[in-house]
Amino acid sequence: MRKLSLSLLTLSLGVALLPLAQAAATPAQEHLLEQVRLGEASNREDLVRQSLYRLELIDPNNPDLIAARMRYLLRQGMPPGRKKSWND
Repeated sequence: MRKLSLSLLTLSLGVALLPLAQAAATPAQEHLLEQVRLGEASNREDLVRQSLYRLELIDPNNPDLIAARMRYLLRQGMPPGRKKSWND
């Protein structure tokens, strides 16, 4: 029972802090993520690729970057486990 209450406490704390963690992105990161979304919507893979490259220079472990990278690799027909050089 103690493990369950500890797990619930940890989960609720994590959920409470999630918006703070997501709000920590800089305006430059937000702009580049918006460029990725715009490129995806307009099928501009060059814009997506350039924005992903710049985002990776800023914060390579950003969860939004990782998700966008996976979407890009899937659209390119590459397995997500393969490391892609963005200037290819």
